[in-house]
Amino acid sequence: MLSVSGDRAQSKRRGVFTAEVLANERMCDHHYRLILDLPAFAPTEPGQFVQLLCRSPGEPASPEPVQWGDGQPPEFSQVELVDREPMLRRPFSIAGRRDHARGAVELDIIYRTVGVGTRWLSEVRVGAPLSVLGPLGNAFDIAPDRSAAAMVGGGVGIPPMLYLAEALAAAGKRTVAFNGARTADLLPLRLLPSGVVASDGTPSHCIAELAAFGVDSAVATDDGSLGAEGFVSEVFRRWLDSGQVDPGELVVYSCGPEPMMRAVGEICIARGVACQLSMERTMACGMGTCQSCVCKLRTDDADGWAYKLCCADGPVFDADQIVWD
Repeated sequence: MLSVSGDRAQSKRRGVFTAEVLANERMCDHHYRLILDLPAFAPTEPGQFVQLLCRSPGEPASPEPVQWGDGQPPEFSQVELVDREPMLRRPFSIAGRRDHARGAVELDIIYRTVGVGTRWLSEVRVGAPLSVLGPLGNAFDIAPDRSAAAMVGGGVGIPPMLYLAEALAAAGKRTVAFNGARTADLLPLRLLPSGVVASDGTPSHCIAELAAFGVDSAVATDDGSLGAEGFVSEVFRRWLDSGQVDPGELVVYSCGPEPMMRAVGEICIARGVACQLSMERTMACGMGTCQSCVCKLRTDDADGWAYKLCCADGPVFDADQIVWD
């Protein structure tokens, strides 16, 4: 297996930046594309992420004591307790980046509304300021000695695959993408008007964001409403076993629901294919301080495993490093 170092692409220039919202467009049911304009931002690579403050930037109000009388429930007034502006930042993968003159940077964030933070974010208007902490985490390793790549993304794990597709194209890799969603209305991608999404999972030029980088795509939905019916990991397995690519020339990259990534990792390990997984965990800080995003990784010590932090040591790990049980 290729080795993904926990230190690789860990930014030494991360910081807190104020961005301006250039766009916040609904893509499908529950998914939005957020485009942020920053006057400057540290270099990034696919796989890294940012933490967004899902409330208006600025210093929080000074804490005030809450009176709690005998036999009376407390009455809260703090905005983070009674309104829709959470106190903690939310992590989001970088879905794309464009660098402009004089250091200005545009970042693409694709997110799904699942809670109070992302619901607040979905109502942010163009021109509003947003506080961005980043860049954070390590990155996918693009192997110079492998000519082919396959990307397997599911749901909110698809956005980092878009940024990766651009980097793989720049590196001259032959790339194919496998995109999974529960239903067609939850696929955060645009279909090409002339494209045909094959019901048997055969990759084709059908997804606009990926076709722009010369990447053929397969789509799988749990209910069969678009593309192949069933799990995207099974569509990927059939393609891998079809013999269309030399396993020794292939690197597989995956991000999405944990059961999907486990299946993809086990498929690759069983066939001796290099595979990197971008793990997802609940993160409060994104910098290793809160210790909330642990995952098990194999080690050479007596126990055979140790806890590592998804934010500081990852989120990208080799598939054969991860202990699932």
